[in-house]
Amino acid sequence: MFSGKLFQNNRYIYILLPLLILTGLLYCADVHAITLYGYNIPDSVVRAKADSAFYSYFAGHPMLGKQVTVINQVQKAHHFVNKTTSFYLVLLLLFVLGILRLIFPTYFRHLYNAFMSPMMNKRQLREQIEQNVQANAAMNIFFSISIGFFLYAVLFTQSNIIQESNYSANMVLCGLILMVGCIYLIKYLLLKFVGWVFKIDQVTEAYTYNVFLINKILSVVLLPFAIILAFGQGSWLRLILAVACMLTGILLINRYTRSWSSLGSFFQYSKFHFFMYFCASELLPLAILVKLTYNTLV
Repeated sequence: MFSGKLFQNNRYIYILLPLLILTGLLYCADVHAITLYGYNIPDSVVRAKADSAFYSYFAGHPMLGKQVTVINQVQKAHHFVNKTTSFYLVLLLLFVLGILRLIFPTYFRHLYNAFMSPMMNKRQLREQIEQNVQANAAMNIFFSISIGFFLYAVLFTQSNIIQESNYSANMVLCGLILMVGCIYLIKYLLLKFVGWVFKIDQVTEAYTYNVFLINKILSVVLLPFAIILAFGQGSWLRLILAVACMLTGILLINRYTRSWSSLGSFFQYSKFHFFMYFCASELLPLAILVKLTYNTLV
């Protein structure tokens, strides 16, 4: 009985209490944030106090305080260059060279002996090298790819021709490889034709042998330089390029000193004819290669 009366007397309290709480919340929501204890605080004072507290906090920070020396450094923008094709091509060249070395060890030994000792059993070494048709064809293809990749690395690192061309870098690389292969294929066929027409087969065959012998050596020698030029950075790449050009010049001179024993008797009565032959067989293909590359890319 007593508890029932207590509940009946307090039921108004249970009803009014939620209403009072709800009214208070609504009233507080309408009060501006800068009113504190009945005093209106200007918004500028609140901002000033907040800024002061913010700066005072960071002033005492051990890493951001005034006693810390700030070092400003301008970072260079890093431009991503996709060299995936060059990387896989290098792996392919090294893999092919290793496979050829394992399959034809005698051929590489004869090739090394023919280059290092040109007067040691010259005819016998030449016959042994020329009889291995498969190894010769594989090394000629390797030469085209290696020299084409070397030219691509030189153009890519020493100029902006490839970057500014309308063709992709992969197309330029394939084009250079094909141009090197086509130039030496035409040169080989032309020498064969000249030897057949003028009845100088032995002279042209000796010269062709020396040309492609030096080409095979050159393809192996320039491969490390092509890798360094393709993936290296810095001004020291010009030194690497200079050394590569110097070695190329030495090997080309070595080609003509080897060929003079067979060509000397043919051109001994006319130095002018030798000069014309040199321009037509050596300088003209290089000029065509440079002209085609420049006209295609620029």
